[in-house]
Amino acid sequence: MDPLRNANSAFALLTGAIALGLLLPLLAQQGMFMDGMLYAVVAHNQANGIGTFWEPVFSVRGFAGLTTFHEHPPLTFGLQALWFRVFGDAFWVENLYCLVAAGSTALLIARTWTAVVPPGHTARRLAWLPILFWIVQPTVHWCFQNNMEENTMGLFTTAAVLAVVSGTGRRWLALHLLAGVLVFLAIMSKGPPGLFPLAAPVLWWVATRQGSFGRAMGGSALMFLSVLVCLGSTLLLPGALESLHTYADGRLLHRIAAQPTVHTRFRILLDLFNAVLGPLLLTLLLHFLLKHRSAHDPNVSTLHRRAWGLALIGLAGVVPLMLTLVQKSFYMSPALPIIALALALFVAAPLASWMEGLSPSSPWVRIPRVLGIAGIVGAMLAAVLLFGKPSRDADMIADVQRIGTVVPERTLIGLDSDLWLTWNLQCYLMRRHYISCDEGATEHAWYLSPQGGAAPAKDMSPAGPALSGYILWNRPSSAFDRGQ
Repeated sequence: MDPLRNANSAFALLTGAIALGLLLPLLAQQGMFMDGMLYAVVAHNQANGIGTFWEPVFSVRGFAGLTTFHEHPPLTFGLQALWFRVFGDAFWVENLYCLVAAGSTALLIARTWTAVVPPGHTARRLAWLPILFWIVQPTVHWCFQNNMEENTMGLFTTAAVLAVVSGTGRRWLALHLLAGVLVFLAIMSKGPPGLFPLAAPVLWWVATRQGSFGRAMGGSALMFLSVLVCLGSTLLLPGALESLHTYADGRLLHRIAAQPTVHTRFRILLDLFNAVLGPLLLTLLLHFLLKHRSAHDPNVSTLHRRAWGLALIGLAGVVPLMLTLVQKSFYMSPALPIIALALALFVAAPLASWMEGLSPSSPWVRIPRVLGIAGIVGAMLAAVLLFGKPSRDADMIADVQRIGTVVPERTLIGLDSDLWLTWNLQCYLMRRHYISCDEGATEHAWYLSPQGGAAPAKDMSPAGPALSGYILWNRPSSAFDRGQ
């Protein structure tokens, strides 16, 4: 009988329960962070004929001074638009996209684990460990709960790193070319932060000394060349050059120069420490408790060198963010799967040795198995019970639903200036009913103001159902003002 099988399956179940518990109940509900709502609106619009791949659209009045939405490159919106075309318009469609992205990333982590752990080593079967270290990081599960673009970019960067660490022997050329294509797709998903796997071949060699330095440099050069070829080919497509120029010049460089979000370049390092603190403490604890179990394991030094290689690659996805003062903690999310793999590798050998000595009746096997089964059932039950209920913005979502019963779809309405920066309100109106907003404009048939506000124009009166946070005004004699 396999001595590791029962213990391994028990901890894998527990990891699955933790992952589902962190994701499923919230993804079954309505409401999310503003940025994720913006992205869902743009993708949903594209799926329904409002905007195109190269010229995405948020609303009739545009966004950030542009008629089109160029806050980021267009690939994530295009992929999610395909998702909407397949699954329809329900609130849960973008949430399902996030859940599938999380599951796909977990599979890539597991595949990378088997690629870096030497064949035949018992630790190779502990692929649940890096997945656990990854999903418990608050930045990670928050991103998947809120439809962040880093979810899609992280899929491509993780796959690129997998291609690099797997690229040995006769597959070297093909896998490094593939890695470059994946880096290009990452850039097209969320911009320059997706470049970091280009350094992976060299950083992997620095830590592991696998192959030669020249071959490592060649791998990075080959990936870079692949990115350039993909970019050059893309720019030949109709509309691509203008779209990407608008993004790079009108939004990316402008934001870096004029819209700092932090006061110190070192802030991202503090965010990284906060994100990995839980897995880091667990790694240190396991190391000190179990290090004697791997004292005679000849593969330990190999595992540690590869752990340092992955750690360097992960840091390459974080440290360059210090070049600007535009930093947010979720920007580093694509690097966190690699860092989780690195931390797990440091304790893989002693943990596997300890688990091999556990009997099926051990509490260390029975308790994780019971908790895992109970957690999976509990997460699924919670998702069913919470399905469709608001996780945030409950009153706003209810008001938007009421507004949608009287204001026709694709209508342009006036929005009081005091509400203009309430972006979730605009997002819900557009996502649910294609209702665009025009700041302070009283010439339209409909106008939305905060509770207690005066009539925006003499010929307007309150209309429609009572709202909890707003007043909906209407000019009955006016034709509906449609925004096409």
